Amino acid sequence: MTRNYRLSVLAGFVALAATLFQAPPALAQAPPADATPVIRSESRLVIVDTVVTDKKGAYVHDLTQKDFRVFEDGKEQTIKNFTSEADAAQSQSQRHYLVLFFDNSTIDFGMQVYARQAAAKFIDANAGPTRLMAIANFTGSLQIAQNFTPDADRLKKVVSGVKFSTTSPVADTSTSGLPNMDAGLSQASASFGVQNLFYALRTLAKNLTGVPGRKSLILFTAGFPLTPDGMSELTATINVCNKANVAVYPIDVRGLVGGMPMSSLAPLGPASGGRSLFRLASFVTTPLAATAAFSFNGAPPPSGGSAPPSGGGAVGGGGKSGGTSPGTGTGTGTGSGKGTGTGTGTGSGKGTGTGTGTGSGKGTGTGGGTTTNPLNNPYQMNPYNQSRSILPPFPTNASDNQQFMYALASGTGGFVIANTNDLLGGLEKIGREQNEFYFLGYSPTESPEGSCHTIQVKLAGVSGASVRARSGYCNVKPLDVLAGNTTEKDLEARATSSEPGTVHASMLAPYFYTAPNTARVNVAMEIPTESIKFEKEKGKFHALINILGLVSRPGGAVAARFSDTLKLNFENKKEVEAFKATPLHYESQFDVASGQYTLKVVFNTGGASFGKLESPLAIDPYDSKQFSLSGVALSRTAGRIQDQGSGLDAALIEDRKTLVSLGNQFTPSGSNLFKKDEPALLYIEVYAPALATPNPPAVGVQLRILDAKSGEEKFNTGLLNVSKMVTTGNPVVPVGMRLPIANLAPGAYRAEFKAVDAVGRSTSLRDADFVVE
Repeated sequence: MTRNYRLSVLAGFVALAATLFQAPPALAQAPPADATPVIRSESRLVIVDTVVTDKKGAYVHDLTQKDFRVFEDGKEQTIKNFTSEADAAQSQSQRHYLVLFFDNSTIDFGMQVYARQAAAKFIDANAGPTRLMAIANFTGSLQIAQNFTPDADRLKKVVSGVKFSTTSPVADTSTSGLPNMDAGLSQASASFGVQNLFYALRTLAKNLTGVPGRKSLILFTAGFPLTPDGMSELTATINVCNKANVAVYPIDVRGLVGGMPMSSLAPLGPASGGRSLFRLASFVTTPLAATAAFSFNGAPPPSGGSAPPSGGGAVGGGGKSGGTSPGTGTGTGTGSGKGTGTGTGTGSGKGTGTGTGTGSGKGTGTGGGTTTNPLNNPYQMNPYNQSRSILPPFPTNASDNQQFMYALASGTGGFVIANTNDLLGGLEKIGREQNEFYFLGYSPTESPEGSCHTIQVKLAGVSGASVRARSGYCNVKPLDVLAGNTTEKDLEARATSSEPGTVHASMLAPYFYTAPNTARVNVAMEIPTESIKFEKEKGKFHALINILGLVSRPGGAVAARFSDTLKLNFENKKEVEAFKATPLHYESQFDVASGQYTLKVVFNTGGASFGKLESPLAIDPYDSKQFSLSGVALSRTAGRIQDQGSGLDAALIEDRKTLVSLGNQFTPSGSNLFKKDEPALLYIEVYAPALATPNPPAVGVQLRILDAKSGEEKFNTGLLNVSKMVTTGNPVVPVGMRLPIANLAPGAYRAEFKAVDAVGRSTSLRDADFVVE
């Protein structure tokens, strides 16, 4: 059992964002009795909204529960809830919620005018008391232009006008003819634009969670090609939309500009035979490789490990892996034909090109490298990339810019409007679907947190019809695990009282900007394990740790919160004793707006024991054009990421920010005490918008170590060039460094960090106190 509980709990969204989609006062009433819930792990009920069409694309009505079959991970489930939205809509009081989301980062001036004119006509014909609409813009970050309202005139006024973006997911987008654009930011890299757009979609979907029923999101976009990181972002976005019960309907506003043949506006049918244009990734960590006191080696470590290496033994002679021992190269494959590789592997044994595997056991393949190619079968997953199972394959006829549209639509139960100049007709088709779906509910079996599951809906005895439903979901821990129960209320009372805690833990809370005036705070704690009370039951040992975090403004109002429960289970007393040999490391994350706060974290460890930590939290104002720094994260551990794809998948599914520099992932420490014989590291992010310009300036950083009492300088790196840490087009520079504690006497110190660029810009100082024992 691992002692490093890297458990992320996102909570406490920015106060403004948390209210973005509250119903207007006149409409703020209790949801109707038949409002359908979304996926909720605590109630163990998964709701799948399902659309059925005939061969001509017409909606099929009058189906009953017995006409449907639902499968999770290929196993049939018992349908426990069934509702027809068409029947509910007949009451004339069932409300539907629709968001018009304009991706202004990919839509040029002419496209925007056309799309917004079509949207205005759609609003005029469809907005009303039972059809509430909201308008959102993406201009480099999420902007809510209009909350849900039935007022068509107000919506039409807001939707008019052209908006401009500071980022673009399309690398070769021209900015000519776009007035008032910042010439530098308009050329931001494709990868950074993709990241921002998907982050905006996830933020919007999460804030729609409390809105009842199925929500529709119409995405106006010109599309963009997907990068490997974009695949991870897309997977996480599908999962968030499905948990919030949001169906996405992308509209390719380019119309027929691609020269593709006109297609009908029929909904996307069940995906089959599509080609998934991504490769499976793997994730391994090795001890940190350092080439100097203040830099990390960017070269990957020697491989040949259990993650499938290129040309290595993941598929030996067309068969299965010959084992998991890193780089042993002692076993040979048994396949009669050659494997798929053409070169040697990265371990000590040869790769599959000549039939020699790298594992320690024999392979089982029998022929010529004929195993299924993951490019053609995205559902054949390795255990590190299980989340990709919910990602539908791309249609073979989709252009590069359209692939993410089809995957996002098919994954969430929507459809795509593409290759047509009749945008209004496409909008009307989406509008008609508001009443044309069935709700199917089933109770899934228990599954580990973080596991992902595919969903398939089939018809029983109904011929000639097509079914469209969301592709799956991931079992992610709720944002506020203890919400509403007595344990949370007890912990909150302790947090607000003057009573000190009885368990002496430590806590650090560095922050990193995710949007203008919005920061992700990474709370890290070290909890003494001798304080944890274990109960013995049937020869095994169990313990519970409940944690509550509150972020308060100076007046006492709560701006953010998170809560969690850790379940510790051990087979015997020996395992318990081994567990108690080191402190328990715990992490949590939450978003909060710039400002001055007090962070309080309270936890209980069994019996009457509890801990109480309090720290000031100051988040400086920030905008996307500002040359600035994040907070400073101290660390004792940095592991090498050989392939970041799957690690990024897991982090995004959990909505967790990872701290990675030059392929090394840093684990934030909950204590600033360092022993001279252990690693002492720091991680900080430089925000340099000029790096997204066609001619980015060089960026340098400087670290100074000062005596905490006298202020005497003990160490100074001078100006260090961080060009190796820069990703082309990305204005965020992740910097990882070592602290020179081996040369410091025991005592208290302060690390001061600043950044400058070649055109004279300089950041304010960021500092972190630490102690050398």
